[in-house]
Amino acid sequence: MFDIVVVGAGPAGLAAAKTAAENGMSVALLERKDTVHEILRMCGMMLVTLSGHYMGERVVHNPDAQLICFPHNGFNMRYDGPTKDFFSWILYSPNQETIAYGDYEVNIKKGKKGRASAVYDKSWFLRGLLEECKKLGVKMFSGENVISVNKEGETVCVYTASGKCFKGIFAIAADGRQSRVARSMGMNTNRSFFGSVTSVGYEMTNLELPQPHALHMPLVQSGNPPMLGFIIPRAHYYEGEDVWLVMITNVNPRADHEAILEHFIHKSSFAPWFKNARKIRKCGCAGNVYEPIYYPYKDNVLFAGDAGWCQEAEMTGAVMSGWKAACAAVFALLEGQYAKEGVQSYLDWWKEYYIDKLDHTVFLKNLYMPIICTDEEIDYIFSKIQNALPTVLDPYVVPEEMGVALSKIMPVIQQERPKLLQKILDFSSLPPEVALRETIRVGYNCTK
Repeated sequence: MFDIVVVGAGPAGLAAAKTAAENGMSVALLERKDTVHEILRMCGMMLVTLSGHYMGERVVHNPDAQLICFPHNGFNMRYDGPTKDFFSWILYSPNQETIAYGDYEVNIKKGKKGRASAVYDKSWFLRGLLEECKKLGVKMFSGENVISVNKEGETVCVYTASGKCFKGIFAIAADGRQSRVARSMGMNTNRSFFGSVTSVGYEMTNLELPQPHALHMPLVQSGNPPMLGFIIPRAHYYEGEDVWLVMITNVNPRADHEAILEHFIHKSSFAPWFKNARKIRKCGCAGNVYEPIYYPYKDNVLFAGDAGWCQEAEMTGAVMSGWKAACAAVFALLEGQYAKEGVQSYLDWWKEYYIDKLDHTVFLKNLYMPIICTDEEIDYIFSKIQNALPTVLDPYVVPEEMGVALSKIMPVIQQERPKLLQKILDFSSLPPEVALRETIRVGYNCTK
């Protein structure tokens, strides 16, 4: 019997386990993987964000103290691993017209003060957190695949495929985008479904990028659904060389992703970037996109991180929600309030800093332009936006800044391309159920 059972040993779960143990609680930490810090699926590994606010927080990376700090919330996480700064987020149209979030040349001259953000080594981060958890007395159970969670009396019973049952007063479900706990407890039943996202890629060296210290996002192919490319710097080196994650992602799970990736690398207009590149490791990931869980609590189970998110909480959002969920559960246990009233502070925080601040319909607008417009129309739009946009990385802010930029060029578009103007107006007016109807149709909705 434990005070708290945490399901999932990613950033949210490890932050929750560490926080609960620091406050004297007995904690069981369950993880499906045998090796917690092994990164099996593709991950961007970006610190979102060091150049703006995210969920009311202004994240700080303090390399001298080896900490990632959350000053608004009042806690920090130890990280003594490598990072690599980048100074702009550059979007490319199919014909390589560009829109930049952050002026690359100006920002790079500013040094740390000009960076858009940085990437970190997630494996290093998880390994360090796990070591801290073990020192604090957290009982780690790896290789345990949770299949169901039930409340029996005043106890939460977490059952695994190996036949074990872990009992606690509270449980924290931090088992990721495809949360088995959320599915088994019926939390997905009424969530709107927006599509299935599939990504494949390689870690590569020896790329010839126009801006080597930037995050690159080429639009490989417009259409419904579109194909997006990402080239993300890695924090680590390979045989002394810089490493990038080169990937394509789309919302058509039936597409030939490997063929699209190979075309992107070898035959697209971006192929010169990869002329002398070397592939190190192949990777990929897949998952469904739902609207968020608005009330992340049921039967003494609190949902944290991606388990209740629309797409991805990012590491920083996951850590914040894991920390806050654990704080609420600890307080409830100390006060003897073993029901939702005891953890109301977490539910209030979730609503204020996730649901109210991060509108998932705004996030989904990142897909609208390549769905609604043709390649040629996107080339035209990009060519008209001449000045760099503000330096932002937050995927919820990016569509808003794009909207501001588009509003400034609308008089020109109205004169030169009146039919295109209506498409641009659709970016803000169409609900996701309409704009994403094709991605919804071809996706694999699995709510139970």
